Parts: sequence; structure tokens; C-alpha cells
Amino acid sequence: MNTTSTLTPPRSSLTGPSATASAGRWLLAVGELILVSTLSMMLVDQVTGAVIGAFGLFPLMAHPAGIALVMTVDVLVGTVLWLVHRGRSTPAVLAVAGAIALGFAAPLVPFGLGLWDAASAVLAGHVLAAVALVVVVSSMPAHFGIAARPLRSVSPSTVRRGVERVARRWPTVLALLLTFGEFLHPGVSPAWVLVLLGAEYLVIGGIRRQFGDRRILALHIAGALAYAALAVAALNVPPVAAGLLIGVGWILHAGWDVALHRADIVTWRWYAEACIVIDLVVGVSAIVAVLARI
Repeated sequence: MNTTSTLTPPRSSLTGPSATASAGRWLLAVGELILVSTLSMMLVDQVTGAVIGAFGLFPLMAHPAGIALVMTVDVLVGTVLWLVHRGRSTPAVLAVAGAIALGFAAPLVPFGLGLWDAASAVLAGHVLAAVALVVVVSSMPAHFGIAARPLRSVSPSTVRRGVERVARRWPTVLALLLTFGEFLHPGVSPAWVLVLLGAEYLVIGGIRRQFGDRRILALHIAGALAYAALAVAALNVPPVAAGLLIGVGWILHAGWDVALHRADIVTWRWYAEACIVIDLVVGVSAIVAVLARI
């Protein structure tokens, strides 16, 4: 009696579509996590940098341990919010947080023993944090959408529900991070940016084929022309008036964002939400900068 066929799975089941799909999901999960953690490190760092400057904590950054702590915070803030937004489980979020912290902390051991210098320890921390994320995704496939069987949902804790509320507003959080410098150093954007501001939804709507209704197309063409005229006006008036025109132009554009967000047309809702925040922050920043010069 031949038992080989009953004990060994067919070769096609090991290398077939399901294996390829799982490998693809694994690559997407790992790539997403590394991309998000990198963006978080870049964007949140300006916030932690401002806090360090405000409290005179510059000596903290003179030691690899201080750098590891700041980098851990930079990476964790955005990554945790994104994981919660994506509906990842609490064990997955905690595992990622632990992996990131461990990755940045591990090189401090050879540094303390005098085996590595400070620069090597900091560089190794970034590498090990990325490796640790790969290990977490690989060891918890069901928690990252890789396994075919979905996880059983459980009632979230109070803390997680609070984080979920913030995570649902991730476009707002992203916009605030992108415009954080405006809070520290208010300034006036160049007048020509108003031309881009007026034309952006015309371009996006065209790419997304959202102008089946010619009335909406006409409104966006009119808006683009109006913002081009506003840019020309700002270039031909004194600096104070120009700054005020530019600031008002950004603020009024937030109303455009709100209208598209509510109607869910032309652009993506997350993009419109982020633009509402960006337009208001940049517009108010311009007006504050102008008034500060008077």
C-alpha cells in the first residue's frame, strides 16, 4: 500500500496560488509597516525636537540612549495610530511597540561595553528596529492580514477605544504634523502657490474622472481662474496686503475642501480632510506673520 500520497501534500499546494498570495500579503504587510514607521519617525521628530528645545533637553541627544528614546517615540506615535486605524489587534500593536523599543535599545549593550561607538549604535538601532518589525509580522501572520483565517474580534479596552478615536482622524493628525513648522515659525507662502491651490482639484478630479456633471467642472474651472487672479493681485500689491490676500486665499480654500468632503466628490475624503487642516493652518500662519510685522 502506497501511503506517500496520504502523508505528503501535493507539490501544487505548497507552491500554488495560495502560497503566492500569502507571500504577497506578507510583502505588503512588511512594506506598509516599514513605510509607516519611517514616515512617523520623520514627521513626529519635528514635534519631539521642539519639545527638546523648549525644555532645554539638548544634552539628552548627546548620548545614544537619549537618541534611542527619542527615535522610539518618533516611530511609535505614528505607527501605533496607523495600526489601530487599520484594525490590527491589541497583541499586534503591543508586539510592534515592543519590537521597535527593543530594536533601538539593543545596540546600547555593545555600546556600554565599549564594543561600538555612538554612531554605530545609533545606526544599528535603526536597522534592528526594521528587522524586529519583519520578525513580528512573520511570527503573527493572522494579526496582519496574512493568514487566510480572520481573527476573532474582541471588545476593545477603554484605552484602545480612545486611540481608535484619534486613529480615525489620521488625516487630521498627518496634516498637523506636516504643518507643525507653521506653529513654530509663522510665515507667508509664495503668491504663485495660490495657482496650484486653485488648480489642484481640477487636476485630481480630471484624473479620477469626476467631472461627468459639467456644472461641477465649470465651478472648478472658475475656482482655478479666481485663484490665479488672486495670485496676480498678490504679486502687484504691497507686501502687507499681499500677505493678507495669500492668507485669506488659503482660509477660503478650506471652505472648498469642506464642500467636497461633505459631498464626497472630486477628491478622496481623507485628502479633503487633511487639506481643511493644512489650509487653515497655513492661512492663519500667513496672517499672523503679516500682523507681527506691522
